[in-house]
Formats: sequence, structure tokens, C-alpha cells
Amino acid sequence: MDPINGESNMSELRKALEAKIGEHRVHSFNRSSDDYIDLLLLDIETKVPMKILMTDGLSEYSMPVPQKYKGRELNEIYFALPSYWEIEETDNPLMKWPVDQIQKLAKHVIENETWYGPGHTFSNGNPPQSLSGNMKQNHLLLSDPILLEDLFQPLSLEDKVIHFLAIIPLFEDEFDRKMSSGYFKFIRKFRAKNGNEILDDYRTSIYRSRWRFFG
Repeated sequence: MDPINGESNMSELRKALEAKIGEHRVHSFNRSSDDYIDLLLLDIETKVPMKILMTDGLSEYSMPVPQKYKGRELNEIYFALPSYWEIEETDNPLMKWPVDQIQKLAKHVIENETWYGPGHTFSNGNPPQSLSGNMKQNHLLLSDPILLEDLFQPLSLEDKVIHFLAIIPLFEDEFDRKMSSGYFKFIRKFRAKNGNEILDDYRTSIYRSRWRFFG
């Protein structure tokens, strides 16, 4: 089955995104009827072309957020994929893991009747394992959009406001620092080091030393 398919019962989210970035840039992305949640694949033109893999329907679930996040009950989550990423290769473990992870995150929050907000982190297994053979990061961080903060401002529909959370892979030392210093201090440093939400197999930890010693 072609993973980019299915045009029936178009969601309000999809209609709004089509109006914002163009109908030709928004596609359904469904592998099979066994998927936990529907996904969208967006073609984005910025300085660096990319694809966005986004949940389509997570915002139907109203999250029981604490008072601090009142008004942010409705969320969609996304991965930002570089242009070379062949997400359609659904049998390739180097390419398909974002689909598996986003489905897992959506299932977790709904079935456990919990909530997601900026700063929430998740380990890839126990003990944590690399996300793929190429992606050595072993944790995931939910963050407000960084590179795409203008595009993914809260989206106002007729009766609700949808917020967007980027999913960012973290290295073990980044996860440890985020847990010890807190999300806001960590994300300031991450952004200062030109960190953003685009997946990058070649990224190194923002805490990696600049100095190398040779024997």
C-alpha cells in the first residue's frame, strides 16, 4: 500500500494546514489500518527544504494539563525530517523509526490519560538504546518549535486552539543536563548552539568538548 494516501474524512487540522501552506504540500501518511493514529506528511520550503511528520488527531484528546499550562490541552506532535530522509521506506529501520516513535508517543499519552508539554522527555528503552544504527541519540525531548516557531504558532480553529510540540532526539549527556538544570535553561543553551528540531544523523552533543587531545 502506498503510504501517502487516503483523502476521505479530511480533518479540520489538515484543512487548516492546507490553507496555510498549500494543498499540494499536505499529504496523508498511513502505513496500515493498524496504525494507532493518523499522520500527515508536510513538504516545507524554508532555507533548507524539509518534511514534517505530524500526528493528525492527537488534538482530539484534551490533555489534563496542570494550571501552569492551562490553555494548552490540545496538541499535535511532529518530527522535522531533512530533505534526504526517505520516510516512505517503511521497511528500512534507518528511516522508519520516527513513524514508530510518533505512534508510540501518541498511544502512550492517550491510553495513560496523561499530558505532554515542553520539556517532557522519554528514553528509548531501558536501558536507553540508540534510536537507529545512524541516530545515536537515545532519548526524545518534546519542545516548543524552534526553527519552525513562526510556522507552527498555535492554530486557532472554530472551537479550539491547537499547539504544536517538536520531538527532538537527545544524547545521554544532554538528557542528564536537561534533568539536572531544567528544560528552560537547557533549551536556551541548545538554541544558542544552533540546535533545532531537524533530525540530523551527524549532530554531536552540545556538551561535546571543543578540545581534542592527541597522544
